[in-house]
Amino acid sequence: MIDFNGVGPQGSGVGVIPPESMVWVKLHIQMPQQGRTGSAFELTRAKNGTTEFLSTELEVTQGQFKGAKIFHRFNVGGATTPGQKKSVDIAMKQLCAILEVARNIAPDDDSPQATEARRVNGWSDFEGMQFPIKVGCEASNSVKKNDPAHYYVSSTLVKVITRADGEFASLSQAPFELISALPVPEFPVSGGAPAPAQQTWGAPAAQAAPAPQAQAWGAPAPQTQTPPPAAAPTAAPMPAGNAAPAWAAPAPAQPAAPGTDQVPFN
Repeated sequence: MIDFNGVGPQGSGVGVIPPESMVWVKLHIQMPQQGRTGSAFELTRAKNGTTEFLSTELEVTQGQFKGAKIFHRFNVGGATTPGQKKSVDIAMKQLCAILEVARNIAPDDDSPQATEARRVNGWSDFEGMQFPIKVGCEASNSVKKNDPAHYYVSSTLVKVITRADGEFASLSQAPFELISALPVPEFPVSGGAPAPAQQTWGAPAAQAAPAPQAQAWGAPAPQTQTPPPAAAPTAAPMPAGNAAPAWAAPAPAQPAAPGTDQVPFN
């Protein structure tokens, strides 16, 4: 007998995070599908057969969107075209910023200790790291690729917020988020994109864009959440014999999650 008493009601879903919001996330590596493993067991080889990326799930850990998931690909190797090389450059800078936040390093710290902390034994060292990000939105039609009328709006990684950014201090105390007042965009099926609204902070997300005004931060609502734990300052060793850890089992073939690639790293 399977007892469902006491499981509680269904959640209503956390929804799409308003664009320009800033939230804490925890990185989880999505292992390659069978037959698509790259030069390291954590990397996925793109369909073009040469480029490869680190496929990740970024789970929001704090605030009203806790539990929301953002899927992001860090393109890290095999680039040949200018667009691919630019994408790899962006991804490596983002991964460096993640290390600096997780290991408590200032971006301008060039001490021997900081230099060593920016090194990893392998891509699996990023598993479980926590850091704040700025969120964007994009329309995806991957549900029905041949029908542009069917799409959904998903959150994207815009930037990793570092200790050098002015918002980091606010994000380090309750409620550990800065939620934009901008509405989630409704992308047109045809024609030009709507004009972007100007950013405001601190107010609840609205369904209509507020009148343009200077950027201002609202007072965070008091909460009792615990701040995200800082990662250990030393890198975790790679598994013996380059064997994949338990969480690194190959993923079954399935439709690719929406990412933020703008270059041909499929």
